[in-house]
Amino acid sequence: MIHGIRVMLRVPKIVVLAIYDKLPRLEVKFTRRNVFLRDHFTCQYCSKVLPENQLNLDHVMPRDKGGRTTWENIVTSCFRCNTRKANKLSHEVNMHPLRKPVAPRWRPLYGLRENGLGDESWNHFLLAEKEARKSA
Repeated sequence: MIHGIRVMLRVPKIVVLAIYDKLPRLEVKFTRRNVFLRDHFTCQYCSKVLPENQLNLDHVMPRDKGGRTTWENIVTSCFRCNTRKANKLSHEVNMHPLRKPVAPRWRPLYGLRENGLGDESWNHFLLAEKEARKSA
């Protein structure tokens, strides 16, 4: 509530924008956490699901062989697999990623976990977005 001298106004929890002055960026920012989210916190070599502090980023094509740090060349790996692969190519050590690394498609709530919001008033919007993704 906003309190004035003679007025009390209820403040909405959610404001839906119908028109944008400037459109938001349409790509997901490349960060360590977003790579983990894209790969579902799963080592792409041994398929173990691990907490964030036990995961690392691996260049599929090593940097010393011309690989770049991009969505298409980085995967989530556990420390053990990252050490085992070292700076070799996947076929040299017979370690191939479970899924081909690609840049994730943009969506407004990319960095949030399913249970991360905690406010039930968002459920209507989150469920609508989830349904839109399924039908796309």
